[in-house]
Amino acid sequence: MFQVKDPQKTLQTIALFRYGMAGLFLLLALFREEKLLFLGLAALALLMARTGFCPLVRR
Repeated sequence: MFQVKDPQKTLQTIALFRYGMAGLFLLLALFREEKLLFLGLAALALLMARTGFCPLVRR
């Protein structure tokens, strides 16, 4: 676990990164053959961003 000065801001930054990853996976699902894989990864990234799950940041 990492201790940070402002855990809320850190978690917001991580969530923003995960939303970006979800968008990237959705784009890849449009253009690649492995649609189910990329849709599943996008759903996982969205779920992790919405819940704020991050085991490495101590609140």
